[in-house]
Amino acid sequence: MEILADEQAFRTIIGLIVEHRLSPGERLYEPELVEMLGMSRTPIRQALGRLMTEGILEKIPGQKGYRIPALTKEDLLQVFVARSTLEGRAAELAAELATEEDIETLLELNHRESDFVELYGNQRKGLFAELNEDFHTKIVRLSGNLYFQRHFSQLYHRSSLYTFYFSPYYILDVNAPEYVARRKDGRYKSSMEHKLIVRALRERDGLMARKHMEEHILNTVKHRLSLGML
Repeated sequence: MEILADEQAFRTIIGLIVEHRLSPGERLYEPELVEMLGMSRTPIRQALGRLMTEGILEKIPGQKGYRIPALTKEDLLQVFVARSTLEGRAAELAAELATEEDIETLLELNHRESDFVELYGNQRKGLFAELNEDFHTKIVRLSGNLYFQRHFSQLYHRSSLYTFYFSPYYILDVNAPEYVARRKDGRYKSSMEHKLIVRALRERDGLMARKHMEEHILNTVKHRLSLGML
């Protein structure tokens, strides 16, 4: 399926953030993006509007241009608590509504992310980010609640800034001793937590699916705060 120009622009700008080619507080101007991405103004402008709606960018008061918002401990707590509440309930509903085919799709996503680091290291961080987003988006859609879906996107993309700028996977070389040590202890292995969620969905255990989802998201908060970078 052909990707629309504004969606391509949106994803490309997200990619610049994933690769740390844009930093919090750094100014971003529409003409620069037009030249950098080789696209016309219209899709760039549409993408910038969406990025603002999702909380990834903000307008600079009284000036031209955009910037990535300041990232704070208070904002981190608020956005991830909101996500855990919404996605926990979504997982509970999905346990009742998901078809076997839906669950197989989630299992496939989980298998792909489990093998990802071994196959690619962190050379394809953007693709890994998309796998994680696909997993969470799928579960929210399976809840059948349109309002959950509407608000999830904003919460997810805002929270992703704390992943792209503070997660060891995105800021360290996967062969660095610090990263290897973190992987060996297994405390923050996202794919294992995703596996527990899928298992609960397959067993049609809504309360357990909710519990695992809430713990998974709040574990991310604990991890980010443990790094002492906020």
